[in-house]
Amino acid sequence: MKQICVNWRSSVVHDEDDEHCDGGLWVPETPAARREAQVICEVQNAIYGHGSHWIEEREALLLRSA
Repeated sequence: MKQICVNWRSSVVHDEDDEHCDGGLWVPETPAARREAQVICEVQNAIYGHGSHWIEEREALLLRSA
């Protein structure tokens, strides 16, 4: 299973009221999550400049019980 998150350039300083000021959160990749991330990137890129925000992907980490 894949996970996605929104990431941005280190030079971007979000307002503390911005819901993304604490860093990207990895979530399971679903069509709804992908679309939400795309919308977030579109809005944030309009504010902070083209290419300032993007979607990252990774394989989900599997946790093993001890």
